[in-house]
Amino acid sequence: MRAEAGAVAEAAVAAPLAAVREAAADAAALHPRGSGQWWPDAPPGARILDLSSLDHVPRVDAADLVATVGAGCRLDRLTDALGAHGCWLALDPPGPGSRTLGGALAAGGGGPLAALFGPPRDQVLGLSMIAGNGTLVRVGGRVVKNVAGFDLAKAVIGAHGGFGAIVEVHLRLRARAQADRTAAWTGPREAVAAAGARLMAAGALPAAFEVLHPALAAALGLGPQWALLVRALGTPAAVDEELSAAHDAARGLVSAAPAAEAWTAWREAVGTWPAVLRIGADPTAWTDACALAADHLGTVAGASVTVPRGTVRVGAPGVTPAALRALREAAARRRWPVTLERADAATRAACGLWGALDPGVERLTRALRQTFDPADRLPRARYFGVAMTADQ
Repeated sequence: MRAEAGAVAEAAVAAPLAAVREAAADAAALHPRGSGQWWPDAPPGARILDLSSLDHVPRVDAADLVATVGAGCRLDRLTDALGAHGCWLALDPPGPGSRTLGGALAAGGGGPLAALFGPPRDQVLGLSMIAGNGTLVRVGGRVVKNVAGFDLAKAVIGAHGGFGAIVEVHLRLRARAQADRTAAWTGPREAVAAAGARLMAAGALPAAFEVLHPALAAALGLGPQWALLVRALGTPAAVDEELSAAHDAARGLVSAAPAAEAWTAWREAVGTWPAVLRIGADPTAWTDACALAADHLGTVAGASVTVPRGTVRVGAPGVTPAALRALREAAARRRWPVTLERADAATRAACGLWGALDPGVERLTRALRQTFDPADRLPRARYFGVAMTADQ
């Protein structure tokens, strides 16, 4: 692990640096905020650490497929900036395009593209952050081969600002594909699950491989049934081959016509869910995870499953501490973590973002907090006391 101070010129982050140092002097808590799209409310008494001015894209190296981007850059603006260089970022979290890069990385939840390209931390080569102790810290590197110390960057991504406020990110990019097509099918849950299992067994590697709950499928114009969406990227021939395999696997389902902007519609629809839980299930057991969530949460706003990763994202009108604890206890028996990805400040405080951590992970987390935020100025994500032990 390596951490270096001063990776970003202090002049570029003068305002947030001053805010953190002032909070330290005043013994005040801070709540980092980009566009305020995902977690619009702050805990009572916390000062807002505004990062929206860090919207720069100072460098894009199309030849090396890397870029340096300010954490306050909106995702829709970043898409346009990278597209002008023939590149793109495999990061498609739920919510509007006005979400910021730093906010999406702090929350740690990707989208359907994680099926092939991995979660948000896999798109990051390194980053700079302002720690709670008021220092500017760099972790990782800027080029693909320079990744010494990247473990700390992985810890920062998804930590909800608990170790520091992300201010600049070095990204791994992809070259724009020649072809980009999506196919969809609908049917009963059991039939959709069987089709997904056949596609997995065939060794297919689509860019996105998502199963939608009927409520979410209806929001995307596919009707109120379970739906399977497959996205293929690459050369025209490779895309044809990928979707042909998907058609073979989807036998017995009804072919549907996804909207031209189906994946944008997915992000917008999931972004309207007031509370979002993310279950890390087994790829072959996502139906069990969906049933478990329904059993403990009652009415759900929808669900979306990134099948190859076993990620089950569930939306709900709200979450009570008792319901979430019961869900986490049931999921822990199968060693499935349950993350509270989105909720209002009161729910976050009452429920915690995660269940209890593995003892080794918790020791590391406490050590990092003590190093980078010893006075607890930044958000402190609570754990809800449900340990995932082997004998549960």
